[in-house]
Amino acid sequence: MEGVLGISLGTRQVGVALMRNGELIDWHIRSFLTKWSQKKLKKIILEMDSLIEDHQIQNIAVKIPGTLPTSKGFMQLIGAMNVLFERKGIKAKYYTLRDMQKHFSPERKISKDAIAELLACRHSELLPTYNKGKEKRVLYYGKIFEA
Repeated sequence: MEGVLGISLGTRQVGVALMRNGELIDWHIRSFLTKWSQKKLKKIILEMDSLIEDHQIQNIAVKIPGTLPTSKGFMQLIGAMNVLFERKGIKAKYYTLRDMQKHFSPERKISKDAIAELLACRHSELLPTYNKGKEKRVLYYGKIFEA
């Protein structure tokens, strides 16, 4: 049973999607609202480590910004994630929003919302989450679809 973990990284919110044998089995957003600190970094890393262990993850895809933020916290988070993956013997694949746009629509640029809608149609279990975000007109759930 091959496990794939999709992660949309952020220092305040992390979106996660778990797949097993091509089937979406879990998706959520985890918020880390406290000020950036080593304690917060460890908390995020421990949560990712736990997901990897609990779901026997062999493949990881990480959505990162097209241009990396220069914030110290985000750079520390990327570095710590790389150390975690290396320690687990996992070679993560990194992608940007532009990569997602090219994947879902090679001929023309499409919006994040259009990508989320395509994913919700492809994985019907995501429809309630997609509709909830659309009703509230917030991008809170966007990290789930990025993951």
